[in-house]
Amino acid sequence: MTSLHLSNISYSIKKQVILDQLDFELNSENFILMTGQNGSGKSTLLKIASGLLKPDHFYLSDSQDPRVKKNWHESKGYLRKNLCYLHQTPYLFNGTVFDNIAYGLKQPLFSKTRLNHSEIEFKVNDVLKMIDLQHLRNRQSHALSGGEKQRIAIARSWVIEPSFILLDEPFANMDKQSRHSTYDVINQLKEDNIGIILTSHDPHHGELAFNRHFHLHQGEMIEKSLPDNII
Repeated sequence: MTSLHLSNISYSIKKQVILDQLDFELNSENFILMTGQNGSGKSTLLKIASGLLKPDHFYLSDSQDPRVKKNWHESKGYLRKNLCYLHQTPYLFNGTVFDNIAYGLKQPLFSKTRLNHSEIEFKVNDVLKMIDLQHLRNRQSHALSGGEKQRIAIARSWVIEPSFILLDEPFANMDKQSRHSTYDVINQLKEDNIGIILTSHDPHHGELAFNRHFHLHQGEMIEKSLPDNII
């Protein structure tokens, strides 16, 4: 189990405070629902935590040894490798579904070991079976539906075995069938011991097994009980 302590997270734009000294624990057993109104800082926090956005202040420590703290510059390489951020509008590269999922496995930053072609082929085919999209293996990314693109983007993160996946409004603009298919994929991530943070301002997701609920409001974050409509 991976356990991290993120502390003193602060971020401002033109003197407007977006995040104000946030402090929270993450471990790979977490399935966190993060709520808050539009503009409350949900996306900003996920981008900072995944090493994509420089904060004003930030410290990272291993929960087992909180005395050793690293600032954001010292931590960003680790964050980018172990915490994968997925935007609500998934970005896929030009090329096939296979090319997109295989991308991270070919990059030294993300791949934990150097893989040969047959090993990459096996891993990509395996994750395509898990998300039930193996029939799209050779389809061009521009020909996918919104729901298919989101599942492929999740698979692209999943295959590099991160400790955490951070999902930013993943169900935006999805139809009912696509939502249910994506619920299944996300629940499989949890079964694979990947920690998850999922943001939403409309948390009607009873098919997802959240175990914690954080709420952002006016730069501060509090932990709340899960909404009644969450099973």
